[in-house]
Amino acid sequence: MTISYKKKEQLGRLADEGENLDPLDLEAFYRWMHTSYRALGFHPSQQQRFDTYCRSSGDSNAMRIYVGVWILRLSLADASAANGNS
Repeated sequence: MTISYKKKEQLGRLADEGENLDPLDLEAFYRWMHTSYRALGFHPSQQQRFDTYCRSSGDSNAMRIYVGVWILRLSLADASAANGNS
């Protein structure tokens, strides 16, 4: 799978944002969740994983953010490896 430089930047920015996100700021939390889910559209399996473990999870917001950041970083690493830029 090949993704653009712009998409890589977006994924990195979202992962960084998630690492600094206050789980009690629900407006920011849900905005980040929505934007991250949409950004993963290029990678359907990771998007589904994000939906299952973040958007639809009953875990705490802090855990959902932690897992979401992990999925974003994993997707970015997968895309980089596929492009030969690991």
